[in-house]
Amino acid sequence: MADDLSMAKLVEVLPPRIWYLTSNGQDMWCRRPYGFLFSTGQAAQEFATKMGTGEELFAVGLDAGNLVSDEMLSGLRNSAVTRIFIDPTFDTASGDVHGTILRLAPLT
Repeated sequence: MADDLSMAKLVEVLPPRIWYLTSNGQDMWCRRPYGFLFSTGQAAQEFATKMGTGEELFAVGLDAGNLVSDEMLSGLRNSAVTRIFIDPTFDTASGDVHGTILRLAPLT
């Protein structure tokens, strides 16, 4: 079940250092409507390899405090990302992604 994502909830569930996948070193790779965050760079790289996106993705790590901002959440919403997976896993047999999902609450 997805939970509404607020700044407080996001900060609560993220480790001090968070990793995301990118193809250009800056923009977070997403599979709309999903975005993906990881506790380790290794977990991010393994996920990218198993997903087989056809893109050359690599993990970038940041202090969670630098990543979590109203601007970041707005950017995700503007990019049609409505769900954030935290430490997802990819089932190669079924093609399903599993993990904690946080829902981006709409702006009010």
